[in-house]
Amino acid sequence: MKSISSNEIICPFNVEWKFHKADLMHLKDCKTGYLNGKCFYSPNIPGLHYYIQIIPNCNGLSHICLYVNGTNERKVKAEFSISVEAADFFEDFDYIYETSSGHGTCFGKTLDFFDAKNKFFINGEIIIKVEGTFKAPRPLIQKISTPISFQWKIKEADLKEIINKESHECRLSSKRMNAFHNTIYYLQIHPSKIREGENEAKTWLYLFIEMGDETKIEATFDFSIDSANLNCGMNFVYEETYGCGTLLCLSAYLFDPSKGFINDGYLTINLNGILMKQKKQFISLNCKRSLASISFNGEKDFLIVVNGKKVLVHKQLLINVSPVFSGMFHSGMKEAIEGKMVIVDFPFKIVEAAIKVLYGDRGTCKFVLEDLLLLYQFSDKYRIQFIMARFG
Repeated sequence: MKSISSNEIICPFNVEWKFHKADLMHLKDCKTGYLNGKCFYSPNIPGLHYYIQIIPNCNGLSHICLYVNGTNERKVKAEFSISVEAADFFEDFDYIYETSSGHGTCFGKTLDFFDAKNKFFINGEIIIKVEGTFKAPRPLIQKISTPISFQWKIKEADLKEIINKESHECRLSSKRMNAFHNTIYYLQIHPSKIREGENEAKTWLYLFIEMGDETKIEATFDFSIDSANLNCGMNFVYEETYGCGTLLCLSAYLFDPSKGFINDGYLTINLNGILMKQKKQFISLNCKRSLASISFNGEKDFLIVVNGKKVLVHKQLLINVSPVFSGMFHSGMKEAIEGKMVIVDFPFKIVEAAIKVLYGDRGTCKFVLEDLLLLYQFSDKYRIQFIMARFG
């Protein structure tokens, strides 16, 4: 892979998708029916995936689209061609994907598409080749990514057992998998879920992520059930433990042999994808100079409590550095009398870091950007000029 400039990433691609004519014929008379091809992932554009979608009958025409998960912050310029060699079909495209969307063309009338004389299908299948390049801006903040992939085989008997229960909120969960440091992901299926405002039970599939220490995880992933010709690509930004998913089918279809969900007594679900988080960037703050002179060598006499955690500090040090603290101590407020105050609007690690900076305990201090901003806000609230000056 190569890059035209330091601000742009280029990813060439050359992929073939195959679809069986019989599978598409089932959708010939369905104006909303479509089949998605297998999802592919860019090796060097973080979180980019793409796939082909065929719509056999859209108002009497057969359409083909290349779906790409572009976003507002990562617009993807695609220069590509779609071809079916046997039918001598070829068309070029130049398109910018600003959202997760599809762009493509029309093969022609639905009847002509399936007509053997037009040679779209050879030996009962169509082979679609898509070749081109993706171009995307290089991320301003570097991201760390990890692939996710596993196969979940669910016994038909287990699905039937849970559906036979009275509750329509019954579910099954896959094994739990590790990602990053202590982030967990797993699949969950609701075989017979009736959503609010609906009367018919449906089968839903979700990717759950338990965040652990992370605050934001971008997920690009796809579910596939090969026996049912089902492929579904998705994107979601997780900011808390949550399940993002999709509708698989009506519950009545789950065990219908003609739908193909159950094969040899199992529902087999494949998960592939990528989880991404921003790489923490550390910023240094000069903390070598201290305000804690020899006069503060005595016992620390003021307690600060943050979310149940405690840090001790010399009262006189706070008086010296902060007119806000000084006013509190000289006003006879409850905190001054009790020798203790509770801080609720900043996390403990920020309050503790501020105290350590005042004592010069940390030499050159390193902070991630988010924590550095909180440290500045803390110093600004209590007017601690000694710390604020280090941001100049």
